Amino acid sequence: MSGPNNAYALVEKLAGLSKDLTDVLQDPLFDSLAYTQHEQLLIKLRAADFSAATTVFMGAHLEHARPVSSGRRYVPLAADFLDAPPTDVPRGSVFLLLNNDIGKNLTRYIDFYRAHPQALFIVWDWDSQHWVQMSTLLAMNCDVYVPASSENAFLLSHFNPCVLGPVYVGAHQWTRRFLMDHFDLLMAPRAATPFGPHVHYAKYPKRNRAVASLARHFESVRFTDNRYKAQTDEENLREWAGYQSHWIVPVLGGVPIRVYNALVTGGIPIVPAFYRNLPEVAVLGTSPLYYGVHDLIEPAAIHAAANRRFMSQDDGGLVQRITEALATQHVDSRCEQIFGLLRTTVESLLSGSAAPMAITEP
Repeated sequence: MSGPNNAYALVEKLAGLSKDLTDVLQDPLFDSLAYTQHEQLLIKLRAADFSAATTVFMGAHLEHARPVSSGRRYVPLAADFLDAPPTDVPRGSVFLLLNNDIGKNLTRYIDFYRAHPQALFIVWDWDSQHWVQMSTLLAMNCDVYVPASSENAFLLSHFNPCVLGPVYVGAHQWTRRFLMDHFDLLMAPRAATPFGPHVHYAKYPKRNRAVASLARHFESVRFTDNRYKAQTDEENLREWAGYQSHWIVPVLGGVPIRVYNALVTGGIPIVPAFYRNLPEVAVLGTSPLYYGVHDLIEPAAIHAAANRRFMSQDDGGLVQRITEALATQHVDSRCEQIFGLLRTTVESLLSGSAAPMAITEP
């Protein structure tokens, strides 16, 4: 589609979709749902102390997270834990699960959630920006819902009155200890070409066009599969630490994990220009460069600028970038943000005052 008339037709189509969504959100069922969930949460909070989150069952996708607080204990769950759910769930326990920990086992998860009123369930939704059906169902079936993106925050608030955040995703492929133990890999010489393997998703043709355009210029920006999931932690780290810059093409409006992987490994993320208008930009620091459509067609200039930014600092500057990112962009700190918000929210709800449920910076 091109030309002003076709653009106006797209505007009208978007206006119609927006009106349909607005009409749906006026349904009084949402008021009833919010009131019922609020009352049920209060009953649970009065029956056990969850504010300190001392025992936390962690979903398998958070296997590399470690407690920052000395009074907190993480209990790792297997990837298939819903096939044989834990039976020993002490009163006052907290579950922190990603949407990906639940996935196709949504029905089993709902049954497990309802069978354990003595525990508090937090769902941290890493795909809240684009998987609306899953996100709404998860929000309806947890005690605390935490979106990882600012996008769709208003929509999802209709499905759970206790929405915290957003709390953004973070680097989670390696523990912070592993990264420190392999710091030599992070300081090794790097390729000047950008790193950018992206999985092809048929339902996001705009993203696919962008990756295909870049692939004409850089062999290292290409379509790939999920083979990295079969690689060792060290193999994945060698890949991420092997490049000065990282080209990142998100599926929609969220900031994907790969941005934070680039930051904790000391690279320069090249990200879409609209990121400047997202609240998420506040936590990204000064490392990223921001590309427009013209850069997808002629990427040489911004790629060269990214390499200049990487090379403009000596080894001391690289060490500083990595250590700052390890302190702020890893899931360890993100989990602590969630538990900090949980404590404030629980105390506020039990005291009858309004809870400050928004988060700004880590």
